[in-house]
Amino acid sequence: MKILCFYLLIVSSLVAPITVNACTCLRPNTKESLKYADIAFRGELVEHRGNRAVFRVDEWRKGNLGSSVEFEWRDGSHGDCDGFWPKLLQVGSKMLVFGARNNRGYYSANICLPQKLVSDAEADLKELGAGSPPRKD
Repeated sequence: MKILCFYLLIVSSLVAPITVNACTCLRPNTKESLKYADIAFRGELVEHRGNRAVFRVDEWRKGNLGSSVEFEWRDGSHGDCDGFWPKLLQVGSKMLVFGARNNRGYYSANICLPQKLVSDAEADLKELGAGSPPRKD
């Protein structure tokens, strides 16, 4: 009987489901999201360069940005909150983007902060108020 219990214990530990940390976040309203971001802007995804997404900045709400900014390119559907929603990662997408500088010194997106196509972000842009033009590079 002890041997049977031992084998059941081993087998159950091998087939037990593996738990994964999923992204859970409270989504602050758009204006409150500025507290958690280093930069916020409206712009267009113009290029994928290796593991970077290059945006042309049309106007910024936080960060005093120049005419372009690079983000680490990452699909945000992996469950850890980092990255962009996949449908947004198309060259030509005009977006509202919030980002923070990561520990590698690059900007990265987080799916808990606003990142939307401009066509879906009218209320967010209104809530943020007028933006500023990019700095002259």
